[in-house]
Amino acid sequence: MFKKSLIATSLVGVMAASAQAATVYDQDGTKVDVYGRLNYMVTSGGPQDLSPDSRKVSGSQFRNNGSRFGFRANHALNSDLSAFANMEFRFRADAVNSDPMTIRNSFLGLRSQQLGTGTVGNFDSVYFQTVSSLFDVYENAGFLSLDTGSIGSRGDSLAYSSPVFSGLQAHAQVKHLSGNNTAIGARDNSSATSVAAAISYTWNDLYLAAGYNQSKDVSERGASYDGGANNAAGEDIWGVSAQYKFLPNFSARIKYEELGSVNAQAADTAVKEIFGLGATFNYGQGNLYADVYDVSYVGDSSSNPWAVGIDYRFSPVRVYAEMFDQDVNGENIDDNPLYTVGIRYDF
Repeated sequence: MFKKSLIATSLVGVMAASAQAATVYDQDGTKVDVYGRLNYMVTSGGPQDLSPDSRKVSGSQFRNNGSRFGFRANHALNSDLSAFANMEFRFRADAVNSDPMTIRNSFLGLRSQQLGTGTVGNFDSVYFQTVSSLFDVYENAGFLSLDTGSIGSRGDSLAYSSPVFSGLQAHAQVKHLSGNNTAIGARDNSSATSVAAAISYTWNDLYLAAGYNQSKDVSERGASYDGGANNAAGEDIWGVSAQYKFLPNFSARIKYEELGSVNAQAADTAVKEIFGLGATFNYGQGNLYADVYDVSYVGDSSSNPWAVGIDYRFSPVRVYAEMFDQDVNGENIDDNPLYTVGIRYDF
């Protein structure tokens, strides 16, 4: 889904965005909305390992695609300050099953137009919200980033977003990594933190962003991540992105991301740098969107993945078709595009 709502908004405004929502309670300054989606897709293709004893993964399959529901609450404390909370749950909707629901973004905080927004809990990283989510336009596959929202986030986190000053907004985040439940004296089991920061600027139809995610590696100490983890390939993710709306129905985007340092144990196939170009065209009843990437890996190889998709919307339903070529190289690998068709209902 094309996240236009992130431009020139506070962090919590982005995280709480939903295409549809229904108010279930509105009294004494407190408002509670329920929202969600049912999303089904059929996939076929994608890279297939042809080595002996490999499992088939490229055949057609009917699948659940992130179906979820959630509750959003807001309470006005005064004319400027409000308290908010969000709880979201993901479930498997394509077949009868006993799988437990997954806890998604669940957080609370305070929002002030004059002082900014503070958020605590489980949410997407501020790096993702400002820098890389410009490319998160696909229902299934096609979005590539060093941080797709979970790096150094999605649990045990605090974030602050400043008010918007002449189009400029700053964001900061810290995630707590506990050293509890580890053997005393065996190694450094003190707690630690991993930080992230970003800045965004909006001027008319132009959006610019730059971000940093520490992605601290704690594999050699007792402290550990709860919720989202670090990037396994290395620390210090840096990124910049931009989007410009050339026409009322056409926008283009660009981004660059890199790892500041690579871990010694990182695999040769781990991503080290990403350069991306993309565009979205609204044709009236939906969007046509496409992206192409230049990806560099730790082992000095590179690839050029690309993706394209189209959706047709008749509110609250949309149907979509997408194709993603991961451009995978390797011995005994049959590299074919991944095809996706699906239907989604928002409520």
